Amino acid sequence: MKKFLVVLVLLLSTLVLFAQEAYNPEWLIADVEGGKKGGTLYLATTAGPKTLNTYWAQETSSSVVINQGDISLLGSDFYGQPTEPSLAKEWGVETTEDGGTLYWFVMREGVKWSDGHPLTIDDVVFTWEKIIVPDLTADGNDFYKDSEGNLPELTVEGNKLMFKYPSRFRFGFETLGGFAIMPKHVLEDKVTDAETFQSTWTVEQVNQIVVGGPFRVTEYIEGVRVTLERNPYYFAKSKDGVQLPYLDRIVFEIVSDTNVERLKFEAGEIDMIGPQAKDFPSLRAKAAQKGWRVIVGPTTAASNFVAFNFNAADPVHREWFRNDNFRKAVAYAYDKQTIIDTLYNGLGEPTYGPRTSSSAFYNPEVENLGFRYSLVTARRLLQEGGFSWNDKGQLIDWNGNVVEFELNTNAENAMRDETAVILVDSLAKLGIKVNYRPVQFNALVQRMYSPNWDAIIIGLVGGDDPGWGGNVWLLDGGLHFWNWSPEVMDWVDPNEYWVHPAEKRIDEIMRIQRSILDKEELQKLWDEWQLLIAENQLLVYTVSQNYLNIHKNTLHLYPVEKYGTINPYGYSYSPGLWAIEYAWKE
Repeated sequence: MKKFLVVLVLLLSTLVLFAQEAYNPEWLIADVEGGKKGGTLYLATTAGPKTLNTYWAQETSSSVVINQGDISLLGSDFYGQPTEPSLAKEWGVETTEDGGTLYWFVMREGVKWSDGHPLTIDDVVFTWEKIIVPDLTADGNDFYKDSEGNLPELTVEGNKLMFKYPSRFRFGFETLGGFAIMPKHVLEDKVTDAETFQSTWTVEQVNQIVVGGPFRVTEYIEGVRVTLERNPYYFAKSKDGVQLPYLDRIVFEIVSDTNVERLKFEAGEIDMIGPQAKDFPSLRAKAAQKGWRVIVGPTTAASNFVAFNFNAADPVHREWFRNDNFRKAVAYAYDKQTIIDTLYNGLGEPTYGPRTSSSAFYNPEVENLGFRYSLVTARRLLQEGGFSWNDKGQLIDWNGNVVEFELNTNAENAMRDETAVILVDSLAKLGIKVNYRPVQFNALVQRMYSPNWDAIIIGLVGGDDPGWGGNVWLLDGGLHFWNWSPEVMDWVDPNEYWVHPAEKRIDEIMRIQRSILDKEELQKLWDEWQLLIAENQLLVYTVSQNYLNIHKNTLHLYPVEKYGTINPYGYSYSPGLWAIEYAWKE
């Protein structure tokens, strides 16, 4: 019996080899060579995914896993721009005779999904017509609409896709070239409605996942690990003819917090870490002895902030949080520079709006608005906002209500936890009682979709171009979580719904910008956008850390090998994973 089993295994292996030799698509020849095939990349994450469906992922714990298998018409370059070929081998944009905009893409042929089924233009059409157009996604389809609210008309000629807008539209390569293509042969009966599609490819359905990108999730053990294995039908090759990806698999070990992640890295159990600034000096001191490579980059693309719930369940709290002077007072009570000097070891900068100084779209005028630590200014603003203090020194509102609220952040993030404690102490000096309760990350995200929270310290990541933030800044956006629209959340009472004047203008800007082709005119809009947010402290921005990466010198990362560093705006969810299909281990 044993002999028979050995023969059977050998026979199956031979069949797999024959299958691979027969696979000959129009290869994407990547700008990489000399890597060695095989090996496992070990990483750590403080939370597992909530979903494996890319169109319903709203948290980085899901996106960082899913993105390794996503495939689109275009790929992103080192700067996060859609300039690289992927499923499309040719592409372009034209102005039509009637003043419209035509984006076109020519698909490469012979590509297959990870299950061996052909990946064709039909899958692109299916994704567009059955998922994006009918709006079966968490973020909606506003990304793809022009300034007049029109989606493009899709036509197909042979292997060429043509998306025609009736007006000018600047964002087509980012949106049309960037949406994730889904397998028609697997999902055709799952896109009947949003609820059905949302319940497709849950974390319990890991064995159903089919991808076109370099890695496919094959195992998820809650609280333990997520395993991804190479897609044997990925259509890219190195310049010296090696089918990519080089790595056999990626394993995300799920750890309780960032302190445990650091210990695992020091013990050699994981290959790479994005250390927090408080740990960086001690880790860097060990780098030469341990055989680590150290990268210090610009400030990260992630924005960290305190968000107050404009639709809080308690109507009294709701009034406080909608009060401009209250939010501005909190901003003045946050001692950013001391936090940078102590917790961040100087490896960060104060932030006042949704972009940091390393962004190509940054407006430095936000730095001139003030919002530097001053409890005196904070007290004055509270008084101007109608607040006062009782004989016990407690802050009270215009109706005599004592100001007390709950603050949450994700417990796994040691830096957010420590900054939350500092903020609580600072607000206590203003007579504000804050009940701080850290929670697990996925639970925190879940809470954001309900009225049952007061204030949250969290961060958002995305592409550098602010146009990518439509889901956050549009009034009906799928991540406008501090002030959900009744159109998005049915628990928001339309009669109680309130929109800040600055939010209305921001909504206009996010729609207008889609048709602006002139770069100077566009930057004026982004300058105004940043000032509106900062002047009104719609979100109270805190501190941005420098991008830090430490990895074993036996791990060869493509951006480090080619550019000598890692660009946090190039792949904002986890910059070290940009072009991970080109990474290899000795």
